[in-house]
Parts: sequence; structure tokens; C-alpha cells
Amino acid sequence: MKEFLMLIRENADYGTLSVEQMQADIEEHIKWVETLAEKGHFKSGNPLDSNGVTLKSNIVTDGPFIETKECVSGYYFLLANSLEEASALARNCPDLKRGATLEIREIINTDE
Repeated sequence: MKEFLMLIRENADYGTLSVEQMQADIEEHIKWVETLAEKGHFKSGNPLDSNGVTLKSNIVTDGPFIETKECVSGYYFLLANSLEEASALARNCPDLKRGATLEIREIINTDE
């Protein structure tokens, strides 16, 4: 199988979810990942911290910035035979229901 990186881009305002909503969101992701893993389509994935830096040329700035309204909040490494199959797997990602944008890219294996 090929490896695909799925980036989750969503609203940068994390403060609107209650503790109960956050817990329900986490549980939904766990169930989705368990389903992927059972079928051999999950390699790994993690949420990303909201702090970071942006590099462009020789300039390093704080970021991502909340003003952009959207940020990369997490990622998954999916295993699939094609981009079409990876896209079909991603359609069940719980974040889509909350308006997230998913970007899926095949990872080019440079070890070969």
C-alpha cells in the first residue's frame, strides 16, 4: 500500500467547544481510527499544538496566526492503494462534519 498524508485544516478558534463536546469529538476520532486500523488503513496521526513558527526565506515569525481563521490542527498517515481510496477513507473523518478542510497527498518514498 501507498502512504498518504491527510492534513486537517479547521477553524482556528478552539475555544468554542465545551469540555463535553471536546470529549465527544475525541471519542468520535478514536472510533474512526479504530475502524481504519482494523482494515489496515491507519499508520499514525496526531493533533498539532496551536503554537509554532512560520519560516519564509531567512525570516522566522510567530504563527500560525488566529487572524487567518483557519489552521492545520492535525494530521493522519493513511495507507491506501490510490489517492481515490485515501479520499474515500477520509470522507468519514469526523472533522468534516464541523466544516474542516482535508488535504490528502501521497508521500513519495525516497528510500527506493
